[in-house]
Amino acid sequence: MARLILNCEGVGLVMRELDRDIVMIGRAPSNQIVIDHPTVSEQHAVLLKTGASYSLKDLDSTNGTLINDTLVTDAELKDGDTLRFGSVRAVFAGGYRKPCSRHGIRKFWMVFPAKAHSRLRSRWRQRP
Repeated sequence: MARLILNCEGVGLVMRELDRDIVMIGRAPSNQIVIDHPTVSEQHAVLLKTGASYSLKDLDSTNGTLINDTLVTDAELKDGDTLRFGSVRAVFAGGYRKPCSRHGIRKFWMVFPAKAHSRLRSRWRQRP
C-alpha cells in the first residue's frame, strides 16, 4: 500500500497509509491527512488514485505544493518523490510498483534531526 511520510514540526516523522482513492490534505480537521502547521492551507492538496498510481493536485493553496523542489499544480507521483506542503516536507512511498525507494528515504532523512531518526528506528525495531 502506498504511504506518505511527513516530517511534522514538534512531532517528528509521521507515516500515513493511503487507503482511499481520494485523500484530502490540509490543516482543517475534515481532511484525511491533517497537517497542523500555519504554512499549510485548510484544504491544501488532494491525492487521487487512478489504477495503481497516485496523482497530486494543489487546491490553490496559499503557499503552494512542491514535488522534488518544483512548484506544481497537478502531477503524477513516483516512488521516492519528495513533497512540500507549505514548509512541511514529505516523501511519497508508492507500494504498488516496488518497495519504498531507499534513495528517496535516505535523501528525505538527511533533512531531519538525529533525535527523529533514533525515535523512528527504535519504533521500527519494536514492530512484531
